[in-house]
Amino acid sequence: MQVRDTVRWRLIASIFSVLILFPPDYALGANRYSWVEIGPLPAGSGIVRGLSDNDDVAGHSGYLHGTKTRAFVRTAGGTTEEIGVLLGGENSRAIAVNNYLQVVGFSNTQTSIRAFLWSRETGVQDLGTLPGDSSSKAYAINDANQIVGSSSGAGGIRAFLWSRNGGMREITGLPGADYTEALAINSSGQIVGASGNSRIRHAFLWTPSGGTQDLGILPNDVSSAANAINDYGKVVGVSVGPYSSRAFIWTSSEGMRDLGALSGATETEAIAVNNRGDVVGASGDGVSVRAFLWTSSSGIQDLNAVVPADFPVVLEGAFGINNRGQIIAIGNVINMPGQDRSGAQLYHSTPNRMFLLRPRS
Repeated sequence: MQVRDTVRWRLIASIFSVLILFPPDYALGANRYSWVEIGPLPAGSGIVRGLSDNDDVAGHSGYLHGTKTRAFVRTAGGTTEEIGVLLGGENSRAIAVNNYLQVVGFSNTQTSIRAFLWSRETGVQDLGTLPGDSSSKAYAINDANQIVGSSSGAGGIRAFLWSRNGGMREITGLPGADYTEALAINSSGQIVGASGNSRIRHAFLWTPSGGTQDLGILPNDVSSAANAINDYGKVVGVSVGPYSSRAFIWTSSEGMRDLGALSGATETEAIAVNNRGDVVGASGDGVSVRAFLWTSSSGIQDLNAVVPADFPVVLEGAFGINNRGQIIAIGNVINMPGQDRSGAQLYHSTPNRMFLLRPRS
C-alpha cells in the first residue's frame, strides 16, 4: 500500500509563531462563519494552501488541466498578486506563508523543479537542492525563516531543512528509507512528514535534540503521513489501510488516535492544526467529498453545516486553520439545480473556488 503524496491528497486531487489569545470555543451551527471568496488569477481554477495569523493566504491558480499555473499571495487587505516563476519556468505553486509574508513553494525551471522562497524584498529565490540531487520542493516555513521540504535525485527523495545562515541540510529519515518528505515545521523547529519506501511510509517527528521518531500507524493500517504540527507538538495527518484512510492526531502523551469521519466516509485526512488543537481536512467516499473541522469539544463536523445557507458552493477540502480560528478551503458547484448541499454531486470539471472563512464573534 502506497501512501499518497500528502500535498496532493487523493480525494482532493480527484477534484482538483507567536502565542496569541484564542477566541471562545466554536459554537458550531448554521451561519457560524462569514466568508470571503479569494479570486483566482486570470487563468481560472485555484487551490489555497497556506494561511498566516495575519489573514495572508498563499496558493496557486491555473487552468483546469494544470497549465499556466502561477503561485499567488493574497494579503489581509484583499489584494491578490502573482508571485511569478523561477528563471526559465512556466509554472509555480505556493504552499505556505508565515507571519512575515514570506512564501514558499516550488517552480519549474528550464531543466528541473526547484523549491523557492518569496518575499516582496527579494522576489523569488531558488533554494537549490541537497548535494547530488536535481530537484526540490518547499512545503512549510516558520517565523524564524526555517523552511522544510524535499530534495530528489537518482538516490531517492530526501527531506531538508533550510535556513538563511545554514543553507540546506538533510533531515534523516527512518531506517532504510529512500523516500522522506518534510511537510511541516513549528516555531521550535520540530519537523514532521513521511518516510519509508515505495510501498510503506510512516509519519515521523524530527526534533533538534532527539532526531527522527517513527509515529507509527493506527491499528490495522499499513502506512501514514504527518501533515502538520502545532507549537505544542500536536501532530495531525493520515493513516492508510488496505481499504480506507483515517485522520489522526498524535501527542507525546497519548500517541496516535483516530479523529473519526463524516457520515459515510471511507477516506479522511487531517491537513492542518492550530495552537488550540483544532483540526481541518477533508472526508468522503471518493465521489462526494466534504471539508471538516474537528475540535476536542465537538468532534468532527462538516464545514458545510456551519456556513450560511446561501453559501455558493460545496466545501470539499480545508487546507489551513490559523490561531484566530480562520480557515482556508476550496469548493465546487452543485451539479443540479434544486439539490441541497448535504449530499449533492459536484461539477468536478468546473474551476475550484477558494474561500477564507472567519468565525463570527
